[in-house]
Amino acid sequence: MLAPETPSARWWNAAIERHRQTLVLFWGPVLALAGIIAVAVLLDARVSHALMGWPDAVRAFFRLITDLGKSDWMLIPALIALIVCSIALRFKLSYSWAWAARGIAAISGYLFATVAISGLVTVVFKRLIGRARPMYLDELGPLYFKPFDIFDWSFHSFPSGHATTIVAFSVVIFTFSNGRFRNWIIAFGVLIGLSRIVVGDHYLSDVIAGSFVGFSTALVIRDYFVTRGWGMRIVDGRVRYRMFAAFKPLWRRLIRGYRPMAAK
Repeated sequence: MLAPETPSARWWNAAIERHRQTLVLFWGPVLALAGIIAVAVLLDARVSHALMGWPDAVRAFFRLITDLGKSDWMLIPALIALIVCSIALRFKLSYSWAWAARGIAAISGYLFATVAISGLVTVVFKRLIGRARPMYLDELGPLYFKPFDIFDWSFHSFPSGHATTIVAFSVVIFTFSNGRFRNWIIAFGVLIGLSRIVVGDHYLSDVIAGSFVGFSTALVIRDYFVTRGWGMRIVDGRVRYRMFAAFKPLWRRLIRGYRPMAAK
């Protein structure tokens, strides 16, 4: 399914090898679950009370940025671009315009797949687990669950969908930039994750779990694209995104067309 040189395959094979010696495949998920439970029991209520008690001016800032974790503003433009470019490629385009359409289709397709699939995983978990949101913190406590509640959003706290989406999106931007702007990308993800606690929609453990789902799902999807050569490849052991090169023919054509006009 995944090429052996991709990070996901390398980590999985390393885990298999360690499993033969230390049962890491068994103890890894167990320890992760234990860590989440420990955060939920020991920290969730305290962190939520502390952050929701921040000054109104500070909370207003986080309310302003928190909706950047919604998937709509990513998915809808990506899907429209993918459909439009796919239709355009069925027509007889010039070489430069055809490659530009392929580039946009590749970029939007990768973005859409990553955000949509990671979000779908979180949606399933939310409804299976049915954790009450912090709005019920004083009434029900941080460990009240109503499993399999499909429609009541107030019991869809774990994991955080915004955290899942923003971390998955951060992996996409990290891939597009070939590892540049790492610190800015991390800071962006942390701010949106923190905002979910400040505005009172999620607990700390929700954000941690959502971030894990977003990161792990996005990583597997990226490596799936790499394996099939869909706009990416492995160079010196690292993933390199290369579909921005698809815009070079159109850029050269536009520059050539601009120069004679400038000369006049």
